[in-house]
Order: sequence, then C-alpha cells, then structure tokens
Amino acid sequence: MGTRRTPATNRQNELKAMLEGRKRELSSELNARKRDARTRNAAAHARNTEQEITEPGSHTDIELPLMRLKSETLNRIDAALKKLAQGTYGNCVECTDPISKERLRALPFAVRCTSCEERREATLRQRQPAEQRRAYVGVVTEISA
Repeated sequence: MGTRRTPATNRQNELKAMLEGRKRELSSELNARKRDARTRNAAAHARNTEQEITEPGSHTDIELPLMRLKSETLNRIDAALKKLAQGTYGNCVECTDPISKERLRALPFAVRCTSCEERREATLRQRQPAEQRRAYVGVVTEISA
C-alpha cells in the first residue's frame, strides 16, 4: 500500500517546492552579482583607478545593498524551510489560520495572514503619529530650554 496524501501534505509539498525554487533563484542571482562585483573590482584595480572603485554613486553603491537584501531573504527562506520541516510554516502567528498560497508566493517568509497583517499595520500607523508628536514636543522643549 502506498502512502495517502492528505490536503495538508499536498500543501506542505507545494510550499516546500515553492520555497526551494525561490531559494535556488535567489542563490543564483546572488552568486552572479558576487561574480560580477569581483570582476568589476578586479578590472578597476587592474586599471589602478581608485576613483572607479570608491566613487559615490558607483555601481557598488547599488549592488551591495541589493546583495545584502537577497542574502537576508535567503536567510528568511531557510528559516521558513525549518518551520516547514517542524510543521509550523504557513500558519498565521496571530490567528493560526493558514496563510494563503498567493501571499506566501509573494512573500515566502510571511508570518501573518493578510487580514492580521493589515490590522497590525493599521495599529502601527495609529501609534506612529502619537510617537512622532511626543518626539517633536521633546525636541521643541530642548530647543526652548
């Protein structure tokens, strides 16, 4: 007898394939960017033009943050794969309902469903102006003192 596939097992397999696919894409992109950066850096050193290497607004000013972002995303995907292996991936940390496949495709490391995330963001927006007002009052008080 073969093993029966439950909807939960199918969902897990689908999510795992999606995460692993995204991880492969990002790893490939990151490795290509690293190779390109090393090549450009070596070429600039060969021409001995320090200005090209350190010039503000140069290609590296854009590449380094992009590479850092991709690396952070890879770390989050690795964490999501660990959660998947533990059986806790894909469920909202607030309401415990399954997070939609569409949301997980767009944001593989999402920890909240759309409605819980929207509620969280609305709460943060409400708090932010009050915190900014308090900070502003503090600055004005310091200036006038």
